[in-house]
Amino acid sequence: MKELTNNGYNQKQHIVHPIEPIIKPESRVLILGSLPSVKSREQNFYYGHPQNRFWQVISKICHAECPSTIEDKKALLVNHNIAVYDSIYECDIIGSADSTIENVVATDIAALIKGTDIGIIYCNGSTSYKYCVKYNKNLSIPIVCLPSTSPANASWNVEALVSAWSRINRYLNRSDYDSRYYSLSTYVKDRFDMKLYKASLDGGFTCPNRDGSKGVGGCIFCDNEGSGHFTGKALDEDNSISVQLERAKALVRSKMPKNGGSGYIAYFQAYTSTYGPVERLRELYEEAVNDSEVKVLSIATRPDCLGKDVIALISEMSKKIPVWVELGLQTSNSTSAVMINRCYDNKVYVKAVNDLKKAGVDHIITHVILGLPRETCEDMLESVRYACNAGTDGLKLQLLHVLTGTKLADMYNAGEFDVLSMEEYTQIVSRALDIIPPDIVVHRITGDGDKNKLIAPMWSADKKRVLNYMNSNL
Repeated sequence: MKELTNNGYNQKQHIVHPIEPIIKPESRVLILGSLPSVKSREQNFYYGHPQNRFWQVISKICHAECPSTIEDKKALLVNHNIAVYDSIYECDIIGSADSTIENVVATDIAALIKGTDIGIIYCNGSTSYKYCVKYNKNLSIPIVCLPSTSPANASWNVEALVSAWSRINRYLNRSDYDSRYYSLSTYVKDRFDMKLYKASLDGGFTCPNRDGSKGVGGCIFCDNEGSGHFTGKALDEDNSISVQLERAKALVRSKMPKNGGSGYIAYFQAYTSTYGPVERLRELYEEAVNDSEVKVLSIATRPDCLGKDVIALISEMSKKIPVWVELGLQTSNSTSAVMINRCYDNKVYVKAVNDLKKAGVDHIITHVILGLPRETCEDMLESVRYACNAGTDGLKLQLLHVLTGTKLADMYNAGEFDVLSMEEYTQIVSRALDIIPPDIVVHRITGDGDKNKLIAPMWSADKKRVLNYMNSNL
């Protein structure tokens, strides 16, 4: 490779990758950049630019000191079973500018990882991801795009990058690689080393898709309770968050281990749980997290109800306790989104994920409905892919339920669509699990509808039978 003086870096040069890959048979993840920068080529090692945050991020997610020497950097990677290389082996480029890359010869990733334990690839930025996906279509392991640690990606500070990149550590620390998917129960055990029980809460919210701010009538599948029939709210009684928590605790107290080692997830479930004045939101959230037995604050909301003031509040709360935010995407199909009266564009969801990552949210969950009217299996799988590529940390796969009192019920009764059979639904879930990266937590593979309101599919009412069938076939 021909090296240039500093004055020559504004000329296009042909570069052959000059640095050996950092990889061992024991490596479990591979991190790919696009091509070594000018500074990296000068140092003959990865991420050599002093303002690149790569080593800061990796050391933080590995809970290690930030290395300063090349030998320390190698040791950090090797000791944590992380391999590093680049998507491009050879190309023409001006300096370090990815936008000038031409005449690419891509790295043969399959050959690179042969004989290793690598089960997932993380690309450092969109350029690396573009070339990795384009030239490695036959790879059988997931390829995930993470926000670039380059100084050019100035809108992401170190804390936000650590939040987004922490999924690497989640994968490395998984305890059940033989399982078909990374379940919520396993994630909680890995993350908190205890069992957590969900306490569903109603903060008295409504929805901008009901009060006319965005739409009226709500989404066509949502009944008047807005998923609130599982909450600890009771009519004509004290419905404070503290009282709701105590009611929820009473329901599971007999199941809790006698020797302790458990806690609760305070789950604001009903309607849109960020839709209100920030002062009121702070009161509700703080009442929940002030309970010493609450280990996680979980907030279900719409992506279009996360303004700057709400994001700032969530960031504030995340400094006190791990915060999970559940976003109702439902589908990435734009036609379906209009049909279900969702009232926001997909780009709003992507922005919400990015904003929450930058705010330091511990875990982002995306809700996807399988079986929406007129959607094909491929449509449903594309929604799963879309959420995964957007950077979600978890997924809730939800069977479409038809409930009385909804627009969806009117459509079903008019014969406008059919619901999925148990066999069809299980096959779709099975295909979805094949494309979900193994570091993404699957919070749910089906869901409950209010049996008193359920119209279809009636087979879903027998939860024990459904789960037994799905588990045996998955």
